[in-house]
Amino acid sequence: MASYRLLEHTADMGIAAFAESREALYVAAAEGLMAIIDPAGSIRSLQERKLTVEADDAGELMVSWLGEVLYLVEQGFLPCTFGIARISETALEAIVAGEPFDSRRHALAREVKAITFHRLQVERAAGGWRARVFVDL
Repeated sequence: MASYRLLEHTADMGIAAFAESREALYVAAAEGLMAIIDPAGSIRSLQERKLTVEADDAGELMVSWLGEVLYLVEQGFLPCTFGIARISETALEAIVAGEPFDSRRHALAREVKAITFHRLQVERAAGGWRARVFVDL
């Protein structure tokens, strides 16, 4: 089972994700990001978007993946579920589901400005995978 916990840092906040598979790790990290933005979990799965991300390594892939999720939020689409269709060390394809932002229904707790490389970690661990990534608030 995948999971995440939120990490606090001076002007940043972090996500520590744990999962049995690489796919589940990237899903858990995205869920952690959305928990920072919408801790109430008020987003419904009404529409889908396809994301394709490429990078030079697993860490950069994590930053780029979360950056694409954040970009959707900045464009007014709030994702709540994440399905990884294909993943490798340097690329992933995903379907994310969510809904357009509605100020009457969504009270977003924090504005995430960027996904950072600060103390970034993505690695195989005993029993699966783990990642740590910080976001700039």
